[in-house]
Amino acid sequence: MKLHTNARRAALSFAVLALSTGIAHADSRCHQVHYRVTLAASADPGCTSPIGLCATGELRGSVSGTSEFIGTSFVPTVDTAATSTVLLTGDNTIHLRGGDLYTKDAIVLELVGDGNFGEVDTVVGGTGDYAGATGTITATGVFANGLGEGTAEGIVCRQ
Repeated sequence: MKLHTNARRAALSFAVLALSTGIAHADSRCHQVHYRVTLAASADPGCTSPIGLCATGELRGSVSGTSEFIGTSFVPTVDTAATSTVLLTGDNTIHLRGGDLYTKDAIVLELVGDGNFGEVDTVVGGTGDYAGATGTITATGVFANGLGEGTAEGIVCRQ
């Protein structure tokens, strides 16, 4: 009988944990975002990237605006020869109505073919309505020959 009671307590604890996690996403300060993005490498001589990679983007979806990406690192791995993928990081400023949203982006980029990519963008603040913002956005798409497109979705929480 005691085992049965412990199993019930464990199930109840799991249910409370699952519900509290759901409540965090239901926080009125947090909003789900999803958008399509078109990308273009920037030929701007003012690009301040230490790796020489800047890009602009146009976002359309639940949030619409423009973005400016500044690459901060480009790292081949021990598997790059076999996978043709590298790790790329950068700082992104997304210009939206009401302010700017800042993200730190971590990207796995394929250097051949369509240039498939997958990324995790950590929201690290912003200006205006997005001052103190937090959250995470994930994106997938293609980027080759200086042009690309993709889709993104995630959660952005405002203060």
